[in-house]
Amino acid sequence: MARTKIFYFIPNLQQGGPEGQILALINQLPPRFEPVLCVYHGDDVFWDGRLPPGQPAHALGVRRMNLGALDRLTEILRREKPDILHSYRDKANFWARWAGARAGVPITITACRNRMMELRYLLCERFMSRRSRLILVNSVGVRRELESWAGVAPEKIRVIYNLLDVAHFRPPTPDERAAARAAWDLPAGVRAFVLPGRVGLQKHQLGVLWAMRSLARRGRWPSDAVVLFAGRERDRLTSTIARRVARDRRLAGRVRFLGAVKDVRSIYWASDLLLMPSLYEGLANAALEACAAGLPAILSHAANVDQIVQPGESGWEVPTGRHAPLGRALEEALATPAERLQAMGQAGRAHVVARFAPNAHHVLDQMVAVYDELLAAGASA
Repeated sequence: MARTKIFYFIPNLQQGGPEGQILALINQLPPRFEPVLCVYHGDDVFWDGRLPPGQPAHALGVRRMNLGALDRLTEILRREKPDILHSYRDKANFWARWAGARAGVPITITACRNRMMELRYLLCERFMSRRSRLILVNSVGVRRELESWAGVAPEKIRVIYNLLDVAHFRPPTPDERAAARAAWDLPAGVRAFVLPGRVGLQKHQLGVLWAMRSLARRGRWPSDAVVLFAGRERDRLTSTIARRVARDRRLAGRVRFLGAVKDVRSIYWASDLLLMPSLYEGLANAALEACAAGLPAILSHAANVDQIVQPGESGWEVPTGRHAPLGRALEEALATPAERLQAMGQAGRAHVVARFAPNAHHVLDQMVAVYDELLAAGASA
């Protein structure tokens, strides 16, 4: 029986939630599907260890898409003849829809994984959405923005949450936690709060630093508590300001910039609490993973639109962009006994497993059902 070919198009395989999600999907598709991967620039392949052996892949060899790269993508699609073209992220979605139409691909699906779409794409999304058979989003917040800001027809949008491997992202054994803390040079008695994600405006590392500095000025940030920023320093201006604030003498030794972390589970296992005070989010993949790994969490409202954290039970929710309430939540977390934090982490894992991964293949089944539904409907839009 002929396999159904799915052509996945994404800008790159650098660190990030969509990149990890697309590779998780490729690895878990049933054998009756034939995945083909295409990026437009292949530098810094962060997720190289998660590429399936022998995975068919293409790279357009450009840092930014242009008309020449559009021609190359169109030609690859004509050669591959996929049954479905499935693109991820705003830039790739824009060009994939043009290339799919030019190459005669029968079904195009676009995936929007984050809020705050760039203005140039937002302004044309209502028109471009007509070239997508379906737009998949991972958050009700993303759906609301597409409907209200971009004017996309509600029937074009479907919410499917992220794939979450709850067997991999699980609480550590005592030996695993000890090994992880040793690997990250965290001595006994040191409390570690981790903020995973690119250092930039969205993840709001600056808000954490301002809140920390405010507490430290009042003598309320203890010497045994450290914040770990685990992510690439992508935004130069934000990174420069963040490092300058972190050099405050009252924060000396209490902030670490770790860069990109490939073994993200180990940093969850080594830590005591997750920080995710984002200014905007889709469905925060790192928050799901960390909570599944047993960490209590402090999330902004923007990061908790889909109710990853239950305030008072598995963590704290703070108003988006306000560092004073964030400081109060940090102070409460610092004052919470370790046993209570551990119980909150256990409640958080139970909640995300029940809400976002009620069975091992829940999200995968939903994605496969979408493919089958569109294939059964035929090529007519």
